[in-house]
Amino acid sequence: MNGFEKRRQKKKEQILQSLTKLIMTRNFKEIGVREIAQQAGVSPASIYNFFGSKEMLAKEVFYYEMDSTGTDFIQMINSDLPFKEKMERMYELSVNNQESLNSEGMKNFMFEDPAFKEHVEQYAGEVIIPEIMKLIEQGQAENQINGGVSAEAIMMYMQGLIAMMGNPSIAEKLTVDMRKELGNLFFYGIFGKKE
Repeated sequence: MNGFEKRRQKKKEQILQSLTKLIMTRNFKEIGVREIAQQAGVSPASIYNFFGSKEMLAKEVFYYEMDSTGTDFIQMINSDLPFKEKMERMYELSVNNQESLNSEGMKNFMFEDPAFKEHVEQYAGEVIIPEIMKLIEQGQAENQINGGVSAEAIMMYMQGLIAMMGNPSIAEKLTVDMRKELGNLFFYGIFGKKE
């Protein structure tokens, strides 16, 4: 990569990072291109040159964050840690993500956009679900899965959560505390391990 390409890539990353910070705490519709450009230290024209529109930039931010979180998740799943410790780390990661993404920030995700929804579903199907299946198999091998719940039931539950979050009337109610509660239900169940 030559100097021009390095500067171009750095500028693009500055724009992505600037919008990432802004949409974690504010509604995307309230954020203007000039504000994003000012935060990134670039001209508004740069945003259009790199991304075409503010909406495309927002999608790129989400895809970037999804890939980054997914990479960390995959590394943890494929580590030598015992199942119980992996689950604890996943829960901590989930809580930290919920706390950094307030309710206004959650409204920024465009689950009703067909292309966006398709990308999320494809990523989940090709990347996340196969890794979760590995984790489920490890939990079963270590006799740690709650009440002998099948992998199929766990996957159905996860698909239900994804579908629920895609419903705008439900997504509107997903406060930070509600998302933490749902995470707790997913990771630990309602009653804990059956005796």
